[in-house]
Amino acid sequence: MENEENVVITAQEREEFEEYKRRKRIAEARAVAARMELDLMQPGADAPAVLSAVKDAEKCGLGGVAVPPYFVSMCARLAAKPAVVCCISPFGGAETSEAKVFQLRRAVRSGAAAAEVTAPVPAIKEGAWSYVRRELKKLRSAAKKTELRITAEAPLLTVKEAERLCLLAADCGVTCVRVGSSACADEELSQISSAVRGRLKIKACGADTPARIATLLELGADVVSSRSAVEVARAVLAAAE
Repeated sequence: MENEENVVITAQEREEFEEYKRRKRIAEARAVAARMELDLMQPGADAPAVLSAVKDAEKCGLGGVAVPPYFVSMCARLAAKPAVVCCISPFGGAETSEAKVFQLRRAVRSGAAAAEVTAPVPAIKEGAWSYVRRELKKLRSAAKKTELRITAEAPLLTVKEAERLCLLAADCGVTCVRVGSSACADEELSQISSAVRGRLKIKACGADTPARIATLLELGADVVSSRSAVEVARAVLAAAE
């Protein structure tokens, strides 16, 4: 057997190996970017700013852009990628089921690839689980082939409430649960991850640095969202180069 100490690596072989490592780093960075979504839900955003942000997200290879219902049609016409995610009833989910269904149907017609609807926190706190189930079923029917996500607002729920909501959402055909509408703490993500039990994808918000993205992914997030997603993705890709 040839002694490994006598093996000589040529300059060309070393160069090819370094190039292989570089391509591997870039592929891994692009995979991370594809799991990121740009949060465009900030109040006061106008059409030119949103369109510019969507174009930047596309250049960076982001997986999606989260927008209010008003901007869905405009963004969906711009590009198939990143996916357009319509955020409905984003704070507390206190709108009526009928209002949510109306907005969801409009988002579907406008070309949304996914819709995030906040679960009715008031009904959950009251223990009105039959109401929650009916709403989820109505939303699933209205979504048709569009991906349906539920925002859990974990900071407002107990562990038992979050677990019951996630199991109910999975039973009703929901495919993904968003931890909350704001940056999530590690314990909140862990709480939802435990409640989901692998039956739903998980979206976490507040990934403002590459390190934070890595942490959220390690804790169980399948998708990470941030208002700074473009800048973070650029940093990740630049580091890979």
